[in-house]
Amino acid sequence: MKISLLHILIKKWVLLIFLLATIKYSLAQTTEIPDSVFEQSLINLGIDSDGIINGQVLTSDINTIVTLDLSQQAALDITGIEDFTALEVLDVTNNSLTSINLSNNIQLRELYISNTGGENLLITSLDLSNNINLEELYSEDLFFLSYLNLKNGNNEELTVTFLCGSGGSGPCELDDLDCVLIDDEIAANSNQPPYNTWFIQADFVYSEDCILNVPDNQEKLFAIYPNPVEDTLILRNKNSNTDQLQIKVFSMQGQLLKSLSASMNSIYSLDVSSYAKGVYFVSIENESGDIESIKFVKK
Repeated sequence: MKISLLHILIKKWVLLIFLLATIKYSLAQTTEIPDSVFEQSLINLGIDSDGIINGQVLTSDINTIVTLDLSQQAALDITGIEDFTALEVLDVTNNSLTSINLSNNIQLRELYISNTGGENLLITSLDLSNNINLEELYSEDLFFLSYLNLKNGNNEELTVTFLCGSGGSGPCELDDLDCVLIDDEIAANSNQPPYNTWFIQADFVYSEDCILNVPDNQEKLFAIYPNPVEDTLILRNKNSNTDQLQIKVFSMQGQLLKSLSASMNSIYSLDVSSYAKGVYFVSIENESGDIESIKFVKK
């Protein structure tokens, strides 16, 4: 009878331990990683401990990571980065991102976000106002960047570099960026530290609100569509008069790819089907000598 009772007790204890383990596992906090390329990168880096693509990672696997190198991965989306709460150094160079949200990465000190390999092309907004510990921001060729918020209350500790053209000689500038939000517009616009050490290759103003400081857009003489483009880029002349135009196409490294003359009073079709995926510039000069350089993306 005693042996039978002991046997029953052991079985109950085993069952209890199994149930507790099951409950603990089911309650383990996870973070959604919707992009399979991002998750594969975490697996390759030995961060995602289950080692399978399942759209999630244990939060405990990522919330102590200090340095994360995601360069050259071609990820479309890094949703889940918000739970890398200990992250101090992040490199997302040469991915296929269209947006990035780092507002929850308060410990971030260094951010590298460049487009030197033809990716990151469509990032238009970068808000780092919540990253109060940021010390280094380095970027190349974010051609479509139109919003940059660096008003984090700690600009005196921040070094900023935004290059365009990767050192090439082509017509390159971050020409969608009109205003940069910062802590002290008086110091910035009088070329005082730390702003006198910052480099942003754009025609812009520093401001604390960017409401009254955005310049009026000049009337454009030409328009292009579609953008991004697959095969045929349409150039539209907004001037009703017929113009003899000089049209040139440059790579983002400044290499002249095409040069031609065209008579155009309305639209002109430009074949770009043979171009590789990436960012290009079309330069259009009219008979009056007015020149516009417009960037476009080849899909």
